Amino acid sequence: MGFRRIFITVGTTYFTDLITVVKSPEMAEVLRDLDCEEMTVQSGKESLKFGEEFDGIATNVYSVALSIEEDIKEADLVISHAGAGTCIEVLKHKKPLIVVINDSLMGNHQVELAHQLASEGVLIYCSPGKLLDTLRQFDPADLETYQEGSPENFIRELDKLMGFC
Repeated sequence: MGFRRIFITVGTTYFTDLITVVKSPEMAEVLRDLDCEEMTVQSGKESLKFGEEFDGIATNVYSVALSIEEDIKEADLVISHAGAGTCIEVLKHKKPLIVVINDSLMGNHQVELAHQLASEGVLIYCSPGKLLDTLRQFDPADLETYQEGSPENFIRELDKLMGFC
């Protein structure tokens, strides 16, 4: 299965471990194996330049943007940090999602979110060191379709918890 357009987002801070993998010659090789023609990277505070090994794969890089929605819509695959907003936005657009855990963060709630969403089958997650293997084995057919939560269900459960029902 090919992913012609891949979008990678690291959020608004540093995610050096992911950026190191993304700019590696091994990543270029895996992307070519996935039939990638274009890769867009939202690099946060990281400086990122691509070398000759990415010849044949158009690479677009920017640090931050007001919205990444267009990049998500245009992507055939999204590789993302585990930010809640980003994960939900990607899933709402029904795009295959690989989440990469930034395990250098203190008190990392992102791991819990990624684990929960993966247990629901809507995404897969890995560490930066496992990204290349994850990409080689990834099949979006293994993912479940994300079902948005219902505010009514939340309110009902909250009312029960508070003893209003």
